[in-house]
Amino acid sequence: MQSSSTRRFCLTAVFLGLAAAFSTAMAQSPLESYTPVTPEELSDPPDGDWLMWRRTANHWGYSPLDQINKDNVGDLRLAWAWTMGPGLQETTPLVHDGVMFLPQACDFIEALDARDGTLLWEYRRPEVDHAAPLSCANRNGTLYKDQLLLATRDAYLVSLNVYTGEVTWERRMGDWTVGQHYSGGPQVFDGKIIAGMSGCYYINTSCWVTAHDADTGEELWRTGTVPRVGEPGGETWGDVPNEQRRGGSAWMPASYDPELNLIYIGVAVPIPWGSIQRDTDGGDVLYTNSTLALDADTGEIEWYFQHIPGGNWDLDHPFERIVVESEVAPDADAVSWINPDIDSAERRKVITGIPGKTGIIWTLDAATGEFLWARETNFQNVIVGVDIENNKGITNIDLDITEIRQRKFVCPTTRGGINWNSVAYSPQTNAVYTPTNNACMDYYLNPVEPVVGLHHRSATSRIVAAPELENQVGLLSAVDVATGEALWTHRQRAGIGGSVLTTGGGLVFVSDDARRFRAFGADSGDVLWEQILNSTAGGFPVTYTVDGVQYIAIAAGGGVTYRMLTPELQQRGGGNMLFVFRLP
Repeated sequence: MQSSSTRRFCLTAVFLGLAAAFSTAMAQSPLESYTPVTPEELSDPPDGDWLMWRRTANHWGYSPLDQINKDNVGDLRLAWAWTMGPGLQETTPLVHDGVMFLPQACDFIEALDARDGTLLWEYRRPEVDHAAPLSCANRNGTLYKDQLLLATRDAYLVSLNVYTGEVTWERRMGDWTVGQHYSGGPQVFDGKIIAGMSGCYYINTSCWVTAHDADTGEELWRTGTVPRVGEPGGETWGDVPNEQRRGGSAWMPASYDPELNLIYIGVAVPIPWGSIQRDTDGGDVLYTNSTLALDADTGEIEWYFQHIPGGNWDLDHPFERIVVESEVAPDADAVSWINPDIDSAERRKVITGIPGKTGIIWTLDAATGEFLWARETNFQNVIVGVDIENNKGITNIDLDITEIRQRKFVCPTTRGGINWNSVAYSPQTNAVYTPTNNACMDYYLNPVEPVVGLHHRSATSRIVAAPELENQVGLLSAVDVATGEALWTHRQRAGIGGSVLTTGGGLVFVSDDARRFRAFGADSGDVLWEQILNSTAGGFPVTYTVDGVQYIAIAAGGGVTYRMLTPELQQRGGGNMLFVFRLP
């Protein structure tokens, strides 16, 4: 029979042995077992990975993971946290084989152990004069083979070795000294890097979209976002010479459908913002504020739809285009505008979601660009109809601006009913989940004196509450993709400036101006869990697994905010922090 001291010794030895084994396991870097991301994995990612911006090329923002679900999400708690660098925080963590890659402001990248945040390596882009830490953001990269691909604020495409963070190649694509830069990161579709240039302001060019060989960075094709004199669509700029056709930034990432072999990308506003400032005589100024469908092999424009022709109000339309196959049976009582020539409720592949700041859900045929239906979410007074025959929206003539400093009451504000924060889709409900806001502006155009790299002084705006909606700024809506019907809408005082994540556990995650990170029931709209963060969350939430454990990650610090309408919601600036949650 063992003595009590012997039993204590044995138990102590077992404990120490287990602790040592655990320590050894945790000390092993996940980079040692990291495997290159294959093209097949990028096209159809493992359930537990997050390899690109919205996880998949169709931009659903959806993960099939269901370990965390409606029944147990209330037990979600902090697993670990990581202090991020200073600057604008708008990141998307990427995860593969237990390694997290965390892009941060001004192209500062950290690789972390996704289990506990242990730092594995870091990369810091050399500083350039225009890219002060408080003025530049990095929204995403893409994993491909043994590369982490980035598009930088100094207009380079860069490939980093995922094991070391060392640069394997880089390509200069624009001129940062005149304001050109990348805002949205690159995507890799069928072995090609797709990237849209931003920052084509008061310089002698407009912007473009390019495709590159993903292994070498070699440019394969280039498509301009503004047609030149004599090109199809060029007449929509009137007599304006090529060197004054400015704008058309493609400042958010593209989506892709491999069956149609089409790339979908949004184009932003013309520069300057007002027609009378540009001398475009009320022309449509293609392809600004449009959806472009590009042949993935050639870059040729297969079709376009212009959401705001002309444009006077800085209401960009460059956000994600969600690709979904769905029955198309819009409910005339639910949608704002409908194509009367839809023959039946047949299934189609559609482009849907909210492509621009107006907060309108636009649904188009993915193969042809045919308008199907559109539905407002937040209050807006800019779009009043759809010109189906000519593939464009119809704007409110009462908001036309004929003189400099002529004041107009415009809804939404220049920060949008929604901005670069993302909508998500769930195949479980066939619904899109839209975080939008009721906010308007007192707006007028300014005299313009072109200054290299500058565009935000085209106009002056003051954010004000939407009529009769002062106490309902934020709204999260679940809208059926087939019918346009709102399955539910959650309204609240605090603005909702966060991006949406949907999961196979029947959950919808989003953050708001009250610093709350919440989980809603995808089918009910009930709040099932919430955590108050240190700051509003400007990052795109993701979920992943390591060693069979599901985690939810969200980066706080900055982001789109509507707190000017809710002055009681106070917070300090900065506070960049990555929060990672798991079940007990």
